[in-house]
Amino acid sequence: MTRVSVFLAILWSGLLGNSCVLADEPMKTVFLHQQIDQLIEADTLVPPIAPADDAEFLRRAMLDLHGIIPTAEDTRAFLSDPSPTKRTELIDRLLGSPRYARHFATTFDVLWLERKVEKNIRSQDWYDYLYHSFHDGKPYDQLVREVLAGDDTQAAMRPTLKFYFARTVEPHALTRDIGRLFFGMDMQCNQCHDSPIVDDYKIGDYYGLYAFVSRTFLYQDKKKVPSLGEKPNGEANFKSVFTGESADKVLPRLPRGPALVEPVVEKGDEYAVKPAKDVKPIPKFSRRATLAERGVDGSTEMFDRNAVNRLWTHLMGRGLVHPVELHHSDNPPSHPAVLDLLAQEFREHGCDVRYLLREIALTRTYARACELPSPQTLNVAAITKRIDDCERDLAALTEPATGTIDEHESRRRKTLANAKRKSLEEARLASEYLRVEKADAKQAAIQWELLVKFWEDRGDVVILKPLSPESFALSVLQATGAVDSAQDKIRVSFQSKKPKEWTEASPDDRPRVEAMLVEKLTYNQFNSNMQQFIGMYGDAPGGDFGANLNQALFFGNAGVVEGLLKPAPGNLTDRLTKMSDSQTVADELYLAVFGRRPMKSDEAAVAEFLKDRQDRAAAIQELTWSLMSSNEFRFNH
Repeated sequence: MTRVSVFLAILWSGLLGNSCVLADEPMKTVFLHQQIDQLIEADTLVPPIAPADDAEFLRRAMLDLHGIIPTAEDTRAFLSDPSPTKRTELIDRLLGSPRYARHFATTFDVLWLERKVEKNIRSQDWYDYLYHSFHDGKPYDQLVREVLAGDDTQAAMRPTLKFYFARTVEPHALTRDIGRLFFGMDMQCNQCHDSPIVDDYKIGDYYGLYAFVSRTFLYQDKKKVPSLGEKPNGEANFKSVFTGESADKVLPRLPRGPALVEPVVEKGDEYAVKPAKDVKPIPKFSRRATLAERGVDGSTEMFDRNAVNRLWTHLMGRGLVHPVELHHSDNPPSHPAVLDLLAQEFREHGCDVRYLLREIALTRTYARACELPSPQTLNVAAITKRIDDCERDLAALTEPATGTIDEHESRRRKTLANAKRKSLEEARLASEYLRVEKADAKQAAIQWELLVKFWEDRGDVVILKPLSPESFALSVLQATGAVDSAQDKIRVSFQSKKPKEWTEASPDDRPRVEAMLVEKLTYNQFNSNMQQFIGMYGDAPGGDFGANLNQALFFGNAGVVEGLLKPAPGNLTDRLTKMSDSQTVADELYLAVFGRRPMKSDEAAVAEFLKDRQDRAAAIQELTWSLMSSNEFRFNH
């Protein structure tokens, strides 16, 4: 099915509660980012929000795709570029850079290991594996297949064992984290009973996934080198502590998938490599390998839906399903048709991460300004239509089925019904605001706050995203000029001694190889600086943002920050100290730190701060520190 026909089919299905007006139009190419915008804009009552200006868009895109703010030179160049396609060109340039691979290697390291300490696999080997996976455009399903397989028969795959070793190869820890991270289902409660709060999560679901990894164990050879072993037998069983429900010999089963039909193996013939002293046994049939294959091949919809929801969250700050680890019918997607479309497109495009990130980043939805909508621009007709459409659709979705429907269809209908209830709630909040708008100003203000909170919870307005510890550290290094200085020195060193990777590359490929090496060496050079930020700000991913006193003291007194603020040849404070005009100082300072030009009030504040200061160098350092410690710097917006 083509992208166009899929999109038209979705509109025709009536999921949005709108009649299809495109069916009679001539067929034309509709790109995914255009489809996303049409679906989002038809499914929200948020008044129109202006697009982000160029400075805000550049900073947002660089933080999301590179994990670092732009330099002052980057911003000047982008602001002065008159090309109408410069935003598309920017996204393509960012996704084609080694920094993209570095940032997403870091992002998925934190996501999948959750900052767990594990010493059997070198962190650098694991990072390099992830880096080259993203740099080379490895399909996401292949990447996860390799990680879940944990097969180190090839040396290049040994780093993947870090995922298992970080959980000490404990089957329940693996079951919980595989369910959360790869299928978007936090089934921790289901180890002992059906979930008391999520009807869709059953104890049988948990043990179906557990059965895939319960036979896996930590094996050590005679040199004490660890790897993964697997037994050919051993069954999963459970008994609910609440109801007494029990089952023996639970067959492996993917979330929302059928039970696995295992091949029959004669007793005594279970091993491809039989156990012996200092010999790792290898079964003829591997449940773990089957999980790696079946888990990512589309056998269950949850893999694709979880993947695209997490990538959407990375760019938008909030998932279509939120929390991202609670996909179930009572927690429906904010925009079900968008999630369906993304999952299908992701699979049809070979689980290409770059493709999906590019299309999301090109949407008007992504490019909205970080501002709240004005109440004066509510669409009264759209609110009335939404109420009528939702009530009609809800009646149809909740009407008893005339025939037998399977579990999947029942869950789908329940999910869509709950999504419609959320849409109806939005319309009624908006309708109530209009009712009291002129009669009761105080109540209208309260009602508007409720409506805005609803939009924030759905991700229908731009969400402020705190910088990760890694991005915070790199952005401080970038703003102060340390990154540029380090990269210049690395490039100079290449002139006297060409790296082996560069000399072995073809002439046409050498610029790419050089860029990759410069990025890698720069990142490694600043590892100690970054570790200090990670130690102070590095909570497990996914939690709510919260600053504390220790963080404030660190940023105000830590040697790493103080050292970066001292003037050094070519760095930010050195450049600013040499400028005599306060307006020029403000322009360079705001471009370097905030990625935007200063407003008149900013210029006045800088001029006032520097006026009559005897120690201008110290004043410049204080001024730079104050901007870097602000909310505007600390958040992606």
